[in-house]
Amino acid sequence: MAKDFDIQVPKDQYFAKYDHLLRFISYYYQVDLAKKLKPKTMLEIGIGNRTVSNYLKEYGFALETCDFDKELKPDHVADIRDLPMKDNSYDLVMACEIIEHIPWEDIDHAFSELHRVSKKHVLISTPYTGADFELIIKTPGMLSIFKKPYLEFFFKIPLFFKGIKFKGEHYWEMGRKGYPIGKVRKSLRKYFRIIREVRPELDTRHHFFVLEKK
Repeated sequence: MAKDFDIQVPKDQYFAKYDHLLRFISYYYQVDLAKKLKPKTMLEIGIGNRTVSNYLKEYGFALETCDFDKELKPDHVADIRDLPMKDNSYDLVMACEIIEHIPWEDIDHAFSELHRVSKKHVLISTPYTGADFELIIKTPGMLSIFKKPYLEFFFKIPLFFKGIKFKGEHYWEMGRKGYPIGKVRKSLRKYFRIIREVRPELDTRHHFFVLEKK
């Protein structure tokens, strides 16, 4: 495993101007996708300001937290590449907006650790960088006709021609030069079956992978 790394996001940042509309859309998808898997036990890696973990606990899920930063007071202080939990400890392991914070050369080891501690499912989200074009149409009566309150039209042009330079947080981003989505899928499929991919409406920069352990 690569050397240890410094804390990338200071604790105070999670409670200052960290939250905004798009981040709450991401929270919604994290919670919704987790609930649909109906896990009895859960581990959240990367707790941020605890919005997701607090909601899921209030909803009745047995959830433990893990973070690299001891100042956030997680249940477990650990690196995603070296988790202290026993094999098959949780029905669901969540690692949302985490994997881009570690070097790509460590990704395979991180995925193997997620596979090891999960009994069945893993939920991952990561940025998918590109030029996004989204059109939302909402009119009265749309819910009764289309079974949803609006229609969305969307397409993305990945920034495959533009690389990324590490500036203290993201080592790589899906969609950037050298990191097409197919490369991420290939790495995931060593350990998991990809049972669903989700692109949040109105928060098109994030991409979710719902995974089942092989």
